Amino acid sequence: MSQPVAPTLPDQFEGLGHVPALNLLGANLRRASFAALGLGLVLLLTGAGNGGFRLWGNLLLCGVNLAHVGLGGFFLVAVTRLTKGHWSDPILAAPHAMPRVLPFAMLVMLSLWFGTGTLYPWARPEAATDHVLLLRAVWLNPPAFFLRIVAYFLLWYGLGRLMLRRRAFTAPYMVAFGVTFSLASFDWIMSLEPAWYSTIFAIYGFAGMFLQGIALVSLSAVALRRFGLLPEGVSKAPNHDLGKMLFAFSAFWAYIWLSQFLLIWYANIPEEVGPIKTLLSGPWAPFFYANLVLNFVLPFHLMMNRKVKDDDRYLVAAGVVVLAGHWLDLYLLIFPPLTSGAPPRLGLPELGGILLTLALGHLAVWPRLTKRRAAGA
Repeated sequence: MSQPVAPTLPDQFEGLGHVPALNLLGANLRRASFAALGLGLVLLLTGAGNGGFRLWGNLLLCGVNLAHVGLGGFFLVAVTRLTKGHWSDPILAAPHAMPRVLPFAMLVMLSLWFGTGTLYPWARPEAATDHVLLLRAVWLNPPAFFLRIVAYFLLWYGLGRLMLRRRAFTAPYMVAFGVTFSLASFDWIMSLEPAWYSTIFAIYGFAGMFLQGIALVSLSAVALRRFGLLPEGVSKAPNHDLGKMLFAFSAFWAYIWLSQFLLIWYANIPEEVGPIKTLLSGPWAPFFYANLVLNFVLPFHLMMNRKVKDDDRYLVAAGVVVLAGHWLDLYLLIFPPLTSGAPPRLGLPELGGILLTLALGHLAVWPRLTKRRAAGA
């Protein structure tokens, strides 16, 4: 009796003419994305009052989140190549498409030039009289800060594209990514509060970035199969692997979160403990605990059962929860320093930032994601 032949997975893609309904859906989503983009910008401008910290804080959150989406795609491709993980071959369209958002992320980050003084203490005139900031002025100054933004994105996108074309660039990309992602995390987020520091902050940022990347690929895998954009014969097998990764890396995120929390708490250094104490009590406390629930408790328990990992509904639910959790995680890293511990405010500017992120992400990723692999190419 002959054995079934596994589906071949060629590298080239063709257009969408074979899926007319998807063409219509794509056109409708494109129009909706442009509408969301315009509305998001308008809503963001409502945060221009009271010093503009909500406008620039949400733009920073949007830029960092989009950068994490693109880097998550590159990293997933790199890690599956280095580990020879062929289980992901049928769903590689998603991590190949996600890096297309990096140019948009760079534009958003460069727009922060006009709000640098609102966001970063080291960019304000009084920094000239602060001995802590003076010691760091060689690194933390606006021209060098924005030159590094351009350098980071050019390196990530350029070397990443080379990696997608030639496997030989995979290991160099991983080395470059490790160094530049750490520096970008220090620049963009830790320097919001220059006196605060954490020795594992970059690893914590990486854990959130990678968990979000797995969630996005999980959602994309379900969508690709529903739209008929996977090769014939590909079953729900990748679901189980993605479910295991969500399960495992939600635990990894919690491990790094707890490691950072305990290091800061037991050291009891005032500069480190102050921001944590702000989150543990008062109006920020519900957000602090919600962060743990969304990034660890819910995805960990949703994906614990073996049968549940194969169920599209639970996989989608876990993916959506993780995306919401990553947004909240970034919000808690960015906004407490900007508000100096004042109660959090969620409203139109935050909605505008979310709409801007979704719109730019869709416009960048959808055309590449919905290309079908051509048979025999």
